[in-house]
Amino acid sequence: MNKKEKVKQSQQRWVLIVVILSFVLSVFMSFVTSMFVESAGLFVALMTLIVLVLIGIITDVIGTAVTSADEQPFIAMASKKIAGAKQALRLIRMAEKVSSLLNDVVGDIVGIISGSAGAVIAVSLTSLGLRSAVASMLTTAFTSAFMIGGKAYGKGIAIENSARIVLWVGRMMAVFEGKKKSRRKSGSSRKTAKK
Repeated sequence: MNKKEKVKQSQQRWVLIVVILSFVLSVFMSFVTSMFVESAGLFVALMTLIVLVLIGIITDVIGTAVTSADEQPFIAMASKKIAGAKQALRLIRMAEKVSSLLNDVVGDIVGIISGSAGAVIAVSLTSLGLRSAVASMLTTAFTSAFMIGGKAYGKGIAIENSARIVLWVGRMMAVFEGKKKSRRKSGSSRKTAKK
């Protein structure tokens, strides 16, 4: 198998992973959102909408930071065994996939699901005396302005502080990976103790 065929297979595999991941995340986030929102009042629906939009903004910031970060400082940090540098380097080397997942997949899912929270807010505003058309318009305008404005502001922060953001994410990953390793070690030590 030549290099082009390998690249093509890798891209096809990634597309399939993205489709499956999008489906699973959509189902999970829709379920969680509907649990909070359907029986909720205006305040809970509004807070859920804000949380969803913030998730969209934060993942967009991380995705942008990963694509704009330079790997050279992280190579030096990884050689000095600075916590999170190895994980940050891994993120930068997979920048295209990380950006696709965080900016596109999560961003689009959040955008779609925030509509259900917005619908509850619109209904609540209608019950307070606003016309349904006005309530829907205000909810959509608020969501769009918050999401677009937040992402636009976040992109500037992401580009200016890309190294810091990527290292922070790398450190979070290192903590998570450390916990997984300690669980494996404790599990294997229990097995050997039983023997």
